[in-house]
Amino acid sequence: MTQDKPVVLIMAGGKGERFWPRSRVSTPKQLQKVYSKNTLLKETLNRAYTITSPDRVFIGTNATLKKAILAQERSFPENNFIIEPEGKNTAPIIALASLYFQEKFGDPIQVVLSADAWVNSEKEFAKSIQKALKEADEHLVLLGIKPNRPEVGYGYIASGKPTKHGFEVKSFFEKPDVKTAIKYIKKSNFYWNPGIFLWKTSLILEEFEKHSPKILKPLKDRFPFKKMGDLGEAFKLLPSEPVDIAIMEKSARIRMVEASFSWDDVGSWLSLERVLPGDNQGNRHIGKEILFYKSGNNVTQTRKEFTALLGVQDIVVVEEEDVLFIASKEGIGDIKNMVAEIRKNKGLQKYTE
Repeated sequence: MTQDKPVVLIMAGGKGERFWPRSRVSTPKQLQKVYSKNTLLKETLNRAYTITSPDRVFIGTNATLKKAILAQERSFPENNFIIEPEGKNTAPIIALASLYFQEKFGDPIQVVLSADAWVNSEKEFAKSIQKALKEADEHLVLLGIKPNRPEVGYGYIASGKPTKHGFEVKSFFEKPDVKTAIKYIKKSNFYWNPGIFLWKTSLILEEFEKHSPKILKPLKDRFPFKKMGDLGEAFKLLPSEPVDIAIMEKSARIRMVEASFSWDDVGSWLSLERVLPGDNQGNRHIGKEILFYKSGNNVTQTRKEFTALLGVQDIVVVEEEDVLFIASKEGIGDIKNMVAEIRKNKGLQKYTE
């Protein structure tokens, strides 16, 4: 293995609009306590520290969120940020980070994580990463999660022939409809794609050179960037692409390792139904005292000393200091469109910032 300790890149630049009103532009969901006493970012940092040393953990985000993160994580090294001047999905910042890691560390193996996931066991997470590292010297590796439901919100991986520590990858599948998802989970070689990647720095740069030079070349030609303005000019030239499409679906050097932990993308309020324990009526609640009277299958986060729900089913209630949000589960998929509508109203914009 190239390095005993991998370098970890935590992607933490998203807006998290589906977690409005808890998630705002200045304090998005990754900086919020959603399912535990820790923020989503802190949970991810804790996982990262089980596989490497703190000096080798980096956060990819924007300049504004860097300040907010340092205000929360006062011991995190100020220089361990990969700053993107604008959000362009995951491929550009991974390419930028890879150039930086090459300059700083030589040729380390990278582990790329997202800052908005739920994982049930840090011990099993570390075990799965150690197993995947054994495939990462010569391959781009991603973890696969055995699905426990026909999920339409995730991409899927079809594994092929077994390798020493994992599997070859036959193909990737984008988010399916319900009927197709039901078919997928009946197949023993289908996995969720949680977006957890491992690769040697030189290898991922080679694959960018081969499959996405339009992303790598503008960055490589100007690297290292002396000023943020220079980086901003380079980023303007880059397409907005996820690394899955830019690299993973094109490369012939892919391996998948089955994860031994349970995982979920904490993407929306409804995801709390899967990561929080419920009462006998299927209600999930975070906050102070609450009474669900003849009420079931609700998701609530409140701040009042006491909240009472009477005779309501399948709703989401989120109470912030300045906003009360109530939605039906059926309609909550429209939340991003609603937030966009709020932003159009100058008098209401402050409730999204």
